[in-house]
Amino acid sequence: MSAPQDPVEWSTERWIEHKQPLPAQFGAMAAVLRTHQAMSAIIDTTLREHDLSRTGYLLMTTLMISRDGTRPLGQLSRHLMVHPTTVTLALDQLEKRRLLRRTPHPTDRRTILASLTPAGMELLDKATKSLADVEFGLTGVGEGLSVRLVDVLREVRSRIGDVG
Repeated sequence: MSAPQDPVEWSTERWIEHKQPLPAQFGAMAAVLRTHQAMSAIIDTTLREHDLSRTGYLLMTTLMISRDGTRPLGQLSRHLMVHPTTVTLALDQLEKRRLLRRTPHPTDRRTILASLTPAGMELLDKATKSLADVEFGLTGVGEGLSVRLVDVLREVRSRIGDVG
């Protein structure tokens, strides 16, 4: 019995048979989206163990790696590429659990800053360890292929206008 055909290859072949435009780009789109879905399923399952959403986790990691451990709320939305309402809802949930706090900006009273609490840092460390245990959804990919993937995707992102 032969191995099942790759669904991206199958879709691309059918695309060509139906004389649809740009089959290489269609196949690339399907491959990226399918990879995203497979990784997201692993990541979401792992984060659920910590009662975190993907947005909540990414928001917390952004705060952790930010200078001074804080970020203005408006920057979070742009950085995470999600609607400001989504960031506000995630912030509300995390703040309710005392994982982060919002404070007024010291010099710009129109700006609110978000920062992690010690409890937030502790939970973030645990969630990150759990994600590392499942290789951030890239089980079996390895360091070399991961670096190549980032390089290829950086070039793609640059060509579609995501990288300055």
